[in-house]
Amino acid sequence: MTIEIEEEQRQMIVLALAHLAVIRPGWKMALADTALTMDDGGMFKQFFEIWDQRLRHNLPDDPTTESLKKALEHYEQK
Repeated sequence: MTIEIEEEQRQMIVLALAHLAVIRPGWKMALADTALTMDDGGMFKQFFEIWDQRLRHNLPDDPTTESLKKALEHYEQK
């Protein structure tokens, strides 16, 4: 199936894939492969690094399920 989208829509999709890859690390490889079909991977990598740095700043050194949940809640509020 082929879907035609505008450039702005493509960029938003790649941004959303990068965001999802950060908050669901197990999906990173599949999402990166999907992003590669939309661009050379450079935009995905840059977006991923931005989201990853922003989230990691809020993570504790020894994360637990509860501390990760709190960090994600804090991150989502920004």
